[in-house]
Amino acid sequence: MTELLANLHFLRPAWLLLIIPFTVMSVIQWRRRDLSRQWEPVIAAHLLPRMIVPGSQRRLFSPLWVSVVLSPLVVIALAGPSWTRGESPFAEDSAALVIAVDLSESMNSTDLQPNRLQRARDKILKLAESRGDAYTALLAYAGTGHTVLPLSNDSSVLLHYLDALRVGMLPRRGKAPEAVLDAALNLLEQRNGGTLLIVGDGASDASAEAFARLRDTADVQLLVWGMGRTQGELDEDLARGLDSRAPALQEKQLRAIADAGDGYYRRLSTDDSDLRDITRRIDRHYQLSDDSARPWVDGGYHLLPIIMLLFVLWFRAGWVLRW
Repeated sequence: MTELLANLHFLRPAWLLLIIPFTVMSVIQWRRRDLSRQWEPVIAAHLLPRMIVPGSQRRLFSPLWVSVVLSPLVVIALAGPSWTRGESPFAEDSAALVIAVDLSESMNSTDLQPNRLQRARDKILKLAESRGDAYTALLAYAGTGHTVLPLSNDSSVLLHYLDALRVGMLPRRGKAPEAVLDAALNLLEQRNGGTLLIVGDGASDASAEAFARLRDTADVQLLVWGMGRTQGELDEDLARGLDSRAPALQEKQLRAIADAGDGYYRRLSTDDSDLRDITRRIDRHYQLSDDSARPWVDGGYHLLPIIMLLFVLWFRAGWVLRW
């Protein structure tokens, strides 16, 4: 109820001005139907109550009272009360997603079998399948950032480009996820916002400062998907005699860029819980962003059945209002 009252407004508020002439006419009708007022100049005051018979217009079920109820309902319906939004005219468009994949040397680590990059590919493919024909772009970064695939709603094209990603294919070594920010924002502007998903195993200490610019970009959501095992898990593997020469997942740095960009960090899981979490957040952001584009529903139509039923009463014999 509180939300309904907070959202209640009128789509055509100028029609509410009709309540003024309707009120004036109702008052005039009331005064004209007042028999006491009409005969007051002719009959003595002490005889007046006994000399007149109240007319039917003063009963609740009368043309006058029905018109008093009907007029405000007509005015409210014409003004277009609204408290809910309808479906967006662009509902067929799903959330735009830009995926930036880390291609630095550490993504060849085998702490995740067969390696971190392949596990990232598998997760991204499942994500693309769950989104259907939603618009998705693919970026890659190491020491520099590059656009691999611009926004496309063809998931089969994404599959081919994703399979072509290899560690070492970019011109500069390093681990700079901030290098994709300009390209990602330019792509998302084409779809009026969306989600930037960073998929990797680390970042530099300077990365967080660059991602802070996303805090002021309300139509862009930042998600960070960590690929790899933490130092504690690698130490446990070493204690069990397992090979743990892989560099540890830089979870602290990844959380830092997520926090700086007012985003969300999620680490890879062995099941699909991480995939469901990422998908849900992408969809939720789209719904919130899309809410402003959804038209308000005209609630005046809900009053039409009541107005029509009351209007039918005027077909009764003798139901008239003389002006």
